[in-house]
Amino acid sequence: MDERAAPAEAENGTHISVRRLSLWLLLALSAAIVGCAALLASTSLEVIRQADRHSADTAQTLLGELQAVARIERLVALGDELVSASEPERWRAAGTAMQALAYHPSLAALDGRSEKIRATFDVAQEIVHHRQEDAPPQRLAELWSPQRAYLQTIADDTAVAAVQRTAGISASISETAHLILAASLGGSAVTLLAFLAIIALVRRHLLQPLLGISTYLGDLRRGIRDGQPLPVARSIEIAHICDAVRDLGETQQALRQMALYDPLTGLANRHALEVRLEQALADARRHDARLALLLIDLDHFKSINDTLGHAVGDDFLKEIAARILATVRDTDTVARLGGDEFVVTLNDISSPRTAAVVAAKLIQALGRPVRLGEQTLPSTASIGICVFPDDGGDRVALMKNADIAMYHAKSAGRNSAQFFDAAMNAAASERQTLERELREALDNGEFILHYQPQLCARSGRVEGVEALIRWQHRDGSLIPPNTFIPLAEETGLIMRIGEWVLGEACRTAQRWRTDGGAALAGLRMAVNLSAHQLTTEAVIGQVRHALAESGLPAACLELEITESVAMKKPEVTIDNLRALRQIGVELAIDDFGTGYSSLAYLKLFPLNRLKLDRTFVKDIETDANDATICATTIRLAHSLALEVVAEGVETEAQADYLRRQGCDVLQGFLFSRPRPADEAFAFILARHAAAGDSRAA
Repeated sequence: MDERAAPAEAENGTHISVRRLSLWLLLALSAAIVGCAALLASTSLEVIRQADRHSADTAQTLLGELQAVARIERLVALGDELVSASEPERWRAAGTAMQALAYHPSLAALDGRSEKIRATFDVAQEIVHHRQEDAPPQRLAELWSPQRAYLQTIADDTAVAAVQRTAGISASISETAHLILAASLGGSAVTLLAFLAIIALVRRHLLQPLLGISTYLGDLRRGIRDGQPLPVARSIEIAHICDAVRDLGETQQALRQMALYDPLTGLANRHALEVRLEQALADARRHDARLALLLIDLDHFKSINDTLGHAVGDDFLKEIAARILATVRDTDTVARLGGDEFVVTLNDISSPRTAAVVAAKLIQALGRPVRLGEQTLPSTASIGICVFPDDGGDRVALMKNADIAMYHAKSAGRNSAQFFDAAMNAAASERQTLERELREALDNGEFILHYQPQLCARSGRVEGVEALIRWQHRDGSLIPPNTFIPLAEETGLIMRIGEWVLGEACRTAQRWRTDGGAALAGLRMAVNLSAHQLTTEAVIGQVRHALAESGLPAACLELEITESVAMKKPEVTIDNLRALRQIGVELAIDDFGTGYSSLAYLKLFPLNRLKLDRTFVKDIETDANDATICATTIRLAHSLALEVVAEGVETEAQADYLRRQGCDVLQGFLFSRPRPADEAFAFILARHAAAGDSRAA
């Protein structure tokens, strides 16, 4: 634009949109510009240019500071989550997010205090460390409390500083107005009043984080009547300021969304659930009402993530969330706790039967297969139900008891709902005690191995032994594996236990080979692999380490897998079994005939032996079907070039029948019960001597 046209335009007026201007700002800026022109003998245009540049730069600085305040608020929230969260993945994620926020460039706007803010991450790391050591929550709260107070103080101070700098924006535009006030006796009172009004609006709203942003913008614009444009001489473009405040409002809204809602499903998150549940409980107490809490856990969801990937898993969870929402009332709360766990709170129910009806509807809705693209995935859920006040008087008790009930629903076969009762609580307490003692047993070396010999069906010599774990409890009792192995698998301790079994069995086998001489050089040690071991690559490293550490030849180690475990993830199983065979170990499939494997997969597994399950062996004398199954299985195995080991042999009649059918190896109480290492070694030597004497005779 031609500068010479500016005075004329100032007189004629320019229409400025209602969306861009505030009446208060217009009054202040108009008076400032006119007064400054008179005082400084400068053109109005030059003042406009200077003020425009100054306002844009200062507005950008303000935006950075306000965003930094928002990030401090988020740091405080993440710190609280570190202390209160119970799931390891949540507090590790919170610690990582805190680190990312603590090193965000916007914190540099806080006048050198960013380094102190970043130092709070060291405390977060310490909290994570204590979390790994299961430190009590009160200890974690003591660690975090000073840092929380420090961050909050910085946030509050910065909010004040932001107000001052917000005033600074107006002042930078209105510095000329201050000069006017100093040099002129008339016409400047309006400017001063407008300036003070703007400061008051900003101070009132920006001192309340997360609140009032939209009100602030509305107040600034309210002075313009009916949305009509106003003629003015010339006004500074204040879009920068409005955009800065608008961006802050969007940031605060995003933080609110992040703090209260699950980003994947849009459902309430754990924090929002806790807040709403506390409010619902307060209402229930006040009105002597009931409410129910339903904890939903999807059955076998992990296999979807593992086999099809997390993207498919996420889509699956979104569909589940939509089905839950469609099943319950609008007044009920639906939340996602994380992973595949959801919670529904049913407010103001007439009786527990209402909860049972809703649970049945959810079981039906979640039991329908989920179609994603070209794939149709099976879907079922287990639900635990507890009712206030019958099953718990506060939020913590209700969540705990619903979890216990859900666990019982899974134990009962899944795809069902289960109400909480006191007996469950006792069982859960017993289970927690067993889990704690199991961890201590692993640390204190309370596990031992017993060994059951496997004899050649023809010669009677011991060809191998099977290592069987026992728990020598501190009270002197011997706990069988079926009592603690399922719990070890649920808690993940099975990997450590399995690794210990491998190492101990290999060391024992090598010691026997050394002490027994040439007669035991080919003795085979059989070790059972758990489902967790078989489906992870870690087992390859565990086997290599056990062989290298003990010095046992790979051919003297046999790894047993159960049929049902092998068929859970057959492709992964095949890959791991092939890798193990390349090491040189031998492989056997256990409990054959009790699972659901196909002969096609059986042919693909690189096996050496097949173990005939005891359920078929025990009745071969009286049940023609069992006898036929045993005979057919032996012929099938031989056709696949596999040796057959029959386990659970307890009578001579069973042994004779199996020998006649061509069974290769016999194992059972008829020959020996599982024995401690020293006893088993003595038995092996005795059988070898007896077999040698028999051949000599």
